[in-house]
Amino acid sequence: MDLHFTFRNLEATEALKQHVAKKISKFEKHVTYPMKVRVWLGLEKALHCAEITCYAEHKEIVASAKTKNLYESIDTAVYKIENQLRKYRAMKKGHKSAHMVARPTNLRKLAKDVEAAVPHSDKPKK
Repeated sequence: MDLHFTFRNLEATEALKQHVAKKISKFEKHVTYPMKVRVWLGLEKALHCAEITCYAEHKEIVASAKTKNLYESIDTAVYKIENQLRKYRAMKKGHKSAHMVARPTNLRKLAKDVEAAVPHSDKPKK
């Protein structure tokens, strides 16, 4: 995993880098191949800003947060990206298998005495 930091109006401390690296390591359970992560940490007036950009799953996922505490901003942005990765992974995994059941060749293979919930069966065909 590539991890790049940018600090604006803040001092780059090792504690911040370690905290971000620890939190971002959670992304690896949702992505199976290498990814790039860019972290932007800054101070705007009285608010601490954290913006995290994750290049994974052939997509660019961006999340940002502004709070009075920098660590809280980092945690919020990481939580947002983790939710997006989780939803995208679930969508990719479940969508194809749901349509595989709906094919007529597969419907014949289902047991006749078991009522199967076929997704999108109520949609009109084009």
